[in-house]
Amino acid sequence: MIREQAKAIPSGQNAVLRNLFHVGVAVAAVAWWSTPVAAADDDAVLESAELIEQHGVAWLTNLGIPGVEYAVSVYKLTYWTPNLQGVQALASAAFVMPQLECEAPLVAFIHGTTYLKTAAPSAWNEDTGSEIQGYSFGAYGMACVMPDLLGLGDSPGHHPYLNAAANARTTIDAIRAAREFQLQQGLPLHSQLFLMGSSAGAHTALATNRMILEEYADEFTVAATGGVSGPYAIHPVLRDIMLAEEPNNGGADLLYMLMGYHAAYPGLFASYSSFLVSPYNVILPPLYNGTYDIEDIYPLLPPVPADMFPLALRQQLATQPNAPLNVKMRLNNVFNWVPQAPVRLCYCSSDPLVPPENSQIAYDSLSANSSLVNLLDLSTTASHALCGRLGRINITNWFRTLGVECSGTVGIAAPGTAAPDLFISPNPVASGDIEVQVTGLAANKSGMARIQIVDGQGRNVMDRSDPFSRGELREVLDLDEDLAPGVYSLIVTLPKVRLVEQVVLTL
Repeated sequence: MIREQAKAIPSGQNAVLRNLFHVGVAVAAVAWWSTPVAAADDDAVLESAELIEQHGVAWLTNLGIPGVEYAVSVYKLTYWTPNLQGVQALASAAFVMPQLECEAPLVAFIHGTTYLKTAAPSAWNEDTGSEIQGYSFGAYGMACVMPDLLGLGDSPGHHPYLNAAANARTTIDAIRAAREFQLQQGLPLHSQLFLMGSSAGAHTALATNRMILEEYADEFTVAATGGVSGPYAIHPVLRDIMLAEEPNNGGADLLYMLMGYHAAYPGLFASYSSFLVSPYNVILPPLYNGTYDIEDIYPLLPPVPADMFPLALRQQLATQPNAPLNVKMRLNNVFNWVPQAPVRLCYCSSDPLVPPENSQIAYDSLSANSSLVNLLDLSTTASHALCGRLGRINITNWFRTLGVECSGTVGIAAPGTAAPDLFISPNPVASGDIEVQVTGLAANKSGMARIQIVDGQGRNVMDRSDPFSRGELREVLDLDEDLAPGVYSLIVTLPKVRLVEQVVLTL
C-alpha cells in the first residue's frame, strides 16, 4: 500500500489559544479536510489528529469491498481518557471517515484480543483485521472509530483485558474524540451511534452500551449493538476453564485477563505468585508488556491451563463464591443490563476458543429483560477466526439497514454554484448578543434556516429555526449566560447547504 504523507493536526488547549479569532468553514465552499480548532471546555478529549491515508472508490472496490459508495480518509486520533489509576492519560484510536457532505452515523468498532501494542488499529497495519472493517463502514457512508484501548497503541501500561469498565470508558472517550474532530471540520457526525465488537471486543461493545445507559444516556443514544463470539460470561465460563483439568488453548487469554486484573485492582493479588505457580510466575509475566505476540507466549504454556494456577486459588474459585477473584470476574460480566435498542449476538457453535455458552448466557439474560435481543448461530463448523469474519459481515450489513441515508440529511450546494458566506459579530464574544448574517444567497431564495450552537461534545446548546426571504438572513442570538468559556460551532442549515463557523466565548 502507498501511504500519503501524514499531516499533523494540532488540537488541545494550545490550539485553542492559537485560534482565538475568527476561523470559518463553509462546508460547501472548501475542501472537506481542514485543520480543526479544539474545544476549550473541560469535557473536550481530543488532543490531536493525523491523516494516515485516503483512498478512492476504485481502490476500495479492488480491496474486495462490494458495493462501495464513498471514498474514505483514515486518521489517527490521540485523545485523553482515564488510565487504570483514574488519571487522565493519552490514548489512541483509528478513525475512518467517508468523504461525503452530510452527517454520517458513527460506528465504534472494538478489536478482538491483541497482544502487541503495534498491532492496535491506529497503527493501521495490513494484517490486523481492523482495517478492512473500518474501510467497509466508510465505503458505505458510516464513520468508524476504532479505539486501541488502554495499554495498546500509544497508551502506556498494561492492557486491562476483559475489564468491562476500563475498556468501555476508553471507547466512550474515543467516540467523543471522533465527534469533536468532525465538529471541528465543520461537518458534525450524525447523532446515530452503533457499537460493534469481535471476540474480546464484543465484550467491550456490550460493556459500552451498558455504561452509556447507566451513566451517559443524556449524551449518547445507541442505535444498535452487535457482538461476535464474545466472552460475555467471564463468570462462570472462564472461571470453569481455569478449573478444568483438561487441555484448552485459551490459557494465554486467561493469563492476559489475570495480568490486567492485577494491574487494575490493587490488593487483588499480592504478586504474580498469587495466581501463577513456578516457573510460570517468572517466565510468563514479562511477555505481557505489549511487545510479544501470542506466538511467543503459546509455546511456554502448559496444555492444561489449570496447571498454571496455584491449587489454593483454584480451591477458592471452586468453593468460595465471594472469593476476591470470583467477585471481580462477576463484576466484569456484561449481560446484566436492559437493552433499549436492538442487540445482535452472533456466534458459532463449533468455536473452540470462545465457548458458545457465553453467547447463550448473555442472550438468556438480556432477552429476559428486553425483546430487542437476537441470537444467531452462524456456523456449526467454523473456527473462531472464520466465525469472526462471518459475524462482522453479518453485523455490518445489519447496521447498513439501520443507518440514516446521506440523502436524508443536509446536502451541499449544487455543483457550479457559489456558496454563501456566514459572518458572526462580535467574535470572540464575552456574553450577550451575537449577530448572525448569511450573504451570497440567490435573491429569489426563501425558506427556513436552522441555527444551532454546538459545544465540543457535539451537544446542542441552542437550536432554533428562523425564516429567511429574498436571499437575506440576519438574526440576533442571545447567548445563554451560563455557557462556559470555550470554542463552539455555530451551524446554519439552509436548503442544500450547511455553513459552520467557530465562535469563541471568552470570560
